[in-house]
Amino acid sequence: MTLKMMQALYSFVLVFVTAWISKYIVDLGLIPYYDMLDKPAFTPDKKYFSYAWTLIYILQFVSFYLVLAARKTLEQFDDANALFTSQLFLQIVWVFSFFYMQQLGASAIVIILLDMVAALMMHTFIFINLWAFILLLPYLAWLMFATVLNIYIYFMN
Repeated sequence: MTLKMMQALYSFVLVFVTAWISKYIVDLGLIPYYDMLDKPAFTPDKKYFSYAWTLIYILQFVSFYLVLAARKTLEQFDDANALFTSQLFLQIVWVFSFFYMQQLGASAIVIILLDMVAALMMHTFIFINLWAFILLLPYLAWLMFATVLNIYIYFMN
């Protein structure tokens, strides 16, 4: 197996496992918990969340693959890999705290931490591959929106 194929497979597996775990946890807590929460008027319909996350996961996979393929030093790999896997882990922690544990305050703290790690990851990526950074801009925008939504839901409930 070539190095590029191994890099693509590594990136895909990380993102796929995160997506699968997150979807499983969301499905456990989406109904009736999420439906019973008071939500702000700007909350999108539930069906749009799955579309957004599908696109985000595809962009994350491609972005991280570009970083893996373009990195020039082991230090770059270590930094990029640590930040990428950390933000994936925080995605799972957020989904778990929000949907499964139903801890709106804790999930707000986790998503703010996720915002910071994602921004730091993107800052690292921009020095390795500009397109990897650009592909993650929708992710950061979605995270900012989700953060505002989480905070509003916390205060409304």
